Amino acid sequence: MLKFNCFFIFLFCFGQIYGQKYDSLDVKEMEKYLISNPQKAYDLGVKIYNDNDLEDNFRIRLLFSLLNVGNQTQKFTEAIHYGTEGLSLAEKSNNTVSQIKFLGVLGNIYQSLQVNDKAKYYLNKAEDILKKTKLPAKEQHMRGNILYLKGMNYAYTLDCDMALEYFDQAISEYQSAKDGLSQINIKLAYLNKAHCLIEMNDLNDAENYLDLSKVNPAEINSSLGIPKIYSDILNQSADLGFAKILTLRNNFSGSNEILFSILKLKNQEGVSDIDADIYFQLSKNFLKLEDIEKNKYYSTLYLQKLDEKNKIQIKILNNLLLQDQKNADQKIQQQNSKIVKWSIALFILFGAVVGFLTLTFLKIKKTNDSIQNQLYGSES
Repeated sequence: MLKFNCFFIFLFCFGQIYGQKYDSLDVKEMEKYLISNPQKAYDLGVKIYNDNDLEDNFRIRLLFSLLNVGNQTQKFTEAIHYGTEGLSLAEKSNNTVSQIKFLGVLGNIYQSLQVNDKAKYYLNKAEDILKKTKLPAKEQHMRGNILYLKGMNYAYTLDCDMALEYFDQAISEYQSAKDGLSQINIKLAYLNKAHCLIEMNDLNDAENYLDLSKVNPAEINSSLGIPKIYSDILNQSADLGFAKILTLRNNFSGSNEILFSILKLKNQEGVSDIDADIYFQLSKNFLKLEDIEKNKYYSTLYLQKLDEKNKIQIKILNNLLLQDQKNADQKIQQQNSKIVKWSIALFILFGAVVGFLTLTFLKIKKTNDSIQNQLYGSES
């Protein structure tokens, strides 16, 4: 199953930009670069975050932008930090729409890191909130987004039957929404449904959905203003699907022709997420063609790319584990601090009670002594 971290910008990021009104020119400046220059957008966002004391609603929007652009630029540790803070703030504010957005992106990040249990946790939580929430008309596409991501979660764990059910639900939601954003997001659902069908060897249906997933020039130039780079990624990924189908039909040369046409775009940013899949497919094809030299060449490229990704992933996961440990240590310290404070409070209370009882006892003793003196005095 292909990984589409960069595609996630379609699902929520565009919804963040269009129709938003902000009180800060700085945030408008940040969002201007959110797509064209994500690193610049991230740097501006961090500066705003560090330099401003923001109101809750404003901070939630900023944290969501940082989460999105952190995910897009693969700064996953930082993205999770901002996302977790934003989710906590959204929960305290009872902002259910923002909660769903944060949960969706966090689920997507953990999914891309193959931490499937955490991905499932966040996505299930988002789905539970959706069941209890009536979304505003302009946010209806969010239901499709979460269902799509749930489908991806099952696809990652090789449960394509369940994945297809969720992809179909997402497609139905996008078709009902009718807004431009949903018409872009639906292509992601078509694309990944097609790749699941390929895994299940349902090649004719897979071809149909790959055709539906492709972006034509008219859609690129639509009022949505989707940058060409993202339509290129969609189309390249669809072409990779067609190449896989040709391989399964034993047309290895035809498959290679498509794969090499994708690699011509190697120097463009859009190919970065699928180059490992291309190398793997080429190595398989050349093995079938009994060209062992080229099989070894592309197999080596595939393993190198896989090793690079694994090293990055291990580093990120280690950072997340360290952060989790740090948070756990802070909670223990806070708990210990509370215990100490309660111990002191109880000690003071106990001292006060003992003091009160002592004084009471002394008063009683003094009264008794007085009574005894009076009795003994009257007898004498």
